[in-house]
Amino acid sequence: MKKIKPVHIILFGFLFVILIGSVLLTLPISSKSGEATPYINALFTSTTSVCVTGLVVETTMTYWSTFGQLVILVLIQLGGLGVITFTTGMFLFLKKKLTMKNRMLIQESFSLNTMSGLIELVRKILKGTFIIEGIGAALFATQFIPEFGVRYGIWASVFNSVSAFCNAGIDIIQTDSLRSYITNPVVNFTVMGLIVLGGLGFIVWRDLLRVFRGLIHREFPLKRAFGKLKLHSKIVLSTTVILIFIGTVFIFIFESANTKTIGNLSLGNKLMASMFQSVTVRTAGFE
Repeated sequence: MKKIKPVHIILFGFLFVILIGSVLLTLPISSKSGEATPYINALFTSTTSVCVTGLVVETTMTYWSTFGQLVILVLIQLGGLGVITFTTGMFLFLKKKLTMKNRMLIQESFSLNTMSGLIELVRKILKGTFIIEGIGAALFATQFIPEFGVRYGIWASVFNSVSAFCNAGIDIIQTDSLRSYITNPVVNFTVMGLIVLGGLGFIVWRDLLRVFRGLIHREFPLKRAFGKLKLHSKIVLSTTVILIFIGTVFIFIFESANTKTIGNLSLGNKLMASMFQSVTVRTAGFE
């Protein structure tokens, strides 16, 4: 046991969560039919949820019960945050003291070179995650509650907000994913915003907040803000913008005349659909 390194614990933690999730999803209570799900299907669903890949063998909206969808949602959130971050958050919530081993796990999970400020970093990550997911859910609710009613509208809003932010690409809105909302700007831009924010990563968030505080306190002018970012943040932000822009342009060029995709849409909706597709195919998997 003394030879087990932090990286091994992180790996085993993910495997343990996947196995627990697969067992829960095999239970009859997890399916709408009330029948037990074949283990291979449950294992696949648990794995794709934790690893936030977006691949499914059963339509999430129609196959899984509310309990099954809840299990999938928790698995997605665990995968998006990371098992170590989530576990640390539970320790903080219960006001338990973190050992040096716990701190080493946090450091390893974020690939940091120092242990300084780890607890505060986890607090900010959890707070930022739930605030952004909450805002996303509220925006979705303006569209889904009128369509599905209060109960399912709220549930669908929360589920899809978490799924989009964690870049999971799993939804419980329609059997054809989000295709029915191709001309809906609220759904489109909320999903895109959540995907991009979740994809940037927590380290970039912290760097952006640092520079933003500098702007607020007038430590440097706006034109110098990008230069104040760390190299990692510059690369991530530049690559994200370039890939989204190039993808949008090429999808628009090649599909704007295709009546089977976006050919029948207005110019504005064509551009929005092209941007949505460019954002989601990079990491999320929504359609």
